[in-house]
Amino acid sequence: THQMSRAVQILITTGLVVVLLDIYNLFHLSKVNWTHKTHCPQNRPVTRAVIHMGPHKTGSTTIQEFAHHHIDLLRKDGYEMPEVDNAEKNARGKTESHPNHVHFATCFVSPKNGGLRTVYPCDPDRLLHGLDLAAKGHNVFLTAEPFNDMDQEGIAMLKSYLSHWSDVTIMIFYRRYYDWLPSVFNEIHKGRRLVQQEKWEESIVDFLFQYSESYHRLHVVSLFNRLQQKFKKENIVLLDYHDKQTKGPEENLFCNMPNAAHMCNATRFIDTSTSNPSANLDYSDLAYGAKKEGLISIPDDRKMAQVAESIERYHKSNLNARKFERVCPSSSIL
Repeated sequence: THQMSRAVQILITTGLVVVLLDIYNLFHLSKVNWTHKTHCPQNRPVTRAVIHMGPHKTGSTTIQEFAHHHIDLLRKDGYEMPEVDNAEKNARGKTESHPNHVHFATCFVSPKNGGLRTVYPCDPDRLLHGLDLAAKGHNVFLTAEPFNDMDQEGIAMLKSYLSHWSDVTIMIFYRRYYDWLPSVFNEIHKGRRLVQQEKWEESIVDFLFQYSESYHRLHVVSLFNRLQQKFKKENIVLLDYHDKQTKGPEENLFCNMPNAAHMCNATRFIDTSTSNPSANLDYSDLAYGAKKEGLISIPDDRKMAQVAESIERYHKSNLNARKFERVCPSSSIL
């Protein structure tokens, strides 16, 4: 089939042809059905797969770290996560896996997205472990933002893979577009180095003007529309990132996740901190502006951090942390 050809293409492209032999040996190939089942056999136990797809900058890192820190509670709720023993992987000369399921998700991302797949190559061991869990009748929970990079073929492959579970729930967060884009900008620029001049010269207005259209594909609305073409609406749960009734995205997700009472209660009674928060770029921007005008010498990143901290202290102690005036982009950009 076309989907099987795509699967083989992806595996060959990533140099992971060995997974075909592993699948054959472990599951005799007949159990690895890449064609989506329209119904479940009567003797098949009811199993559930929950996939959290982000997207980026909607609290995903907080959710992922909470899940890994409380894996015992996740198991009490009946869920497993496709993991691979890192000691075993390192003994075989393989790279240690990323803390979330990014190496699982990239198996369904097109090889044309070379940058993402180079940084986070597909890990077939996680795919095999997932199938092993399905064969044993276990529920699974997966969480990774690169799922939102999937094209239609990748989504079709994921649907076929998930057919090994009788019930599938995809969970994604809605964040307002013009609240989400500045957060993406902040993520890209908060770790900038002094030698990366383009990241200092580019303003949020430049970013919106140049990249708004390309980033639109990664926004949840585009992802939701792509998912609807392959999955039924009842399989997709859209959560509100701006929901003020919950403590944070971890409570929002796990309290809306099927049969996850232990995890839900944990989010309400265990203190959590936001992971991967945004950074205030104003003070370093002012420092860079002063450097650019020749008002101060800033030779390296260490000095840049010191100057930015000094500006912040002065702003808070002498100017009462008065908010900086913002200039709204023109309607043509928005």
